[in-house]
Amino acid sequence: MEHMAEGGGLEELYDELRTAIIQGRVPPGTRMSQVQLAAQFGVSRTPLREAIRLLQREGLIVAERNRMVTVTGLSVDDLEAIYAMRILNESFATSATVPGMTDDDIAALDGLLAAMDASSAGEDLDAWGAAHRSFHRGLMAGAGARLLRFTDELWDHSERYRQLYLRQPSIWEIGAAEHAAIVDACRARDADLAAARLARHLARHVMTLMVLIAPDREPALVRRAVRSVVRGEDAEVAFPAG
Repeated sequence: MEHMAEGGGLEELYDELRTAIIQGRVPPGTRMSQVQLAAQFGVSRTPLREAIRLLQREGLIVAERNRMVTVTGLSVDDLEAIYAMRILNESFATSATVPGMTDDDIAALDGLLAAMDASSAGEDLDAWGAAHRSFHRGLMAGAGARLLRFTDELWDHSERYRQLYLRQPSIWEIGAAEHAAIVDACRARDADLAAARLARHLARHVMTLMVLIAPDREPALVRRAVRSVVRGEDAEVAFPAG
């Protein structure tokens, strides 16, 4: 983490610390002294304590009595809960958005698909990540600001796990095909189909991670979330092979 500009306030400090944790620049399990952090960022203890309180409320750190803070570790319970909530909320937001989509909205989604393809081919992960996030937000754009703020927070927390996911073979091709299928459903203004395809896309994502982290874990929350969105036999999601 870089030294923050002199005079930086609470919001800047909070954003810098939060981003460093979410992007893995401060790894899970890292212990940090509040005194050292205050010196590193050039801030007084008051804004630092408030930033720590906000991060603790998000579950990103644990504050200790001896003025040390520890970055929360990754866990399969946290992973599954985050994605179960994402499946439910993003699928609902998408189903609410699709009926009102315009041709320009669909064209924008197509453009983001092309941007993701180009950046993945060039192995530009930053550009791919920006286009990927814009794509998912575009699917939910008509759901209202409050729901978008909530899904943004879930997205940020899943970013801590996504870094592991992106290292797996074949995920780029599979993800691109799933994204395109979601847009096809949006193009047809089929809200239920778009929501179902998004739910299965997110479920495959989290189950791929769970195979790596806890291969014997039964993903009950994820299965229940998918069944709430997808009806019939299509709701049964199996672990990815391999």
